[in-house]
Amino acid sequence: MTNLAIVLAKVFIAVLFVIAVAAQVVVVPIAAAEAAEAGDGIEWMHMPFLVLGILFVACAEVVLWCIWRLLSMVRRDAIFSARAFKFVDAIIVALLLAGALIATVLLVRRFTGNAGPPGLFLLAFGAGIACAALALVVFVLRGLLLKAADQAQYLIEVV
Repeated sequence: MTNLAIVLAKVFIAVLFVIAVAAQVVVVPIAAAEAAEAGDGIEWMHMPFLVLGILFVACAEVVLWCIWRLLSMVRRDAIFSARAFKFVDAIIVALLLAGALIATVLLVRRFTGNAGPPGLFLLAFGAGIACAALALVVFVLRGLLLKAADQAQYLIEVV
């Protein structure tokens, strides 16, 4: 991977991180208030919706930070070390947690009597499925990284 590609990826990650922080501060509180006011008798859900929304964005921030760290390891030619697995595992956990948070909000909305518009429900459901699918893809890539790390270690021993 060229240094230019790594720098560009880090620029995009930095921009996404700033957007995520702005979403935590501005968008999530507004959306949580609107979600709580949209249903009959679920105004008490404002704070739980707010916490779940902030945690969801925090999961995205963890993924971005881990990708940043992995890119730094690629740049230093240290991606095949055991340290890389910590970041890959953190990405998997963050994606699974994000999917669980989406499922929690959907279940709460469903069982409190107001699931919201069908399109929004399907969009959120799709986002939850996407989180689970991405976690599985990263898990498969983790296996490939493990094999590559083993091969790299073998080459070091041979040489």
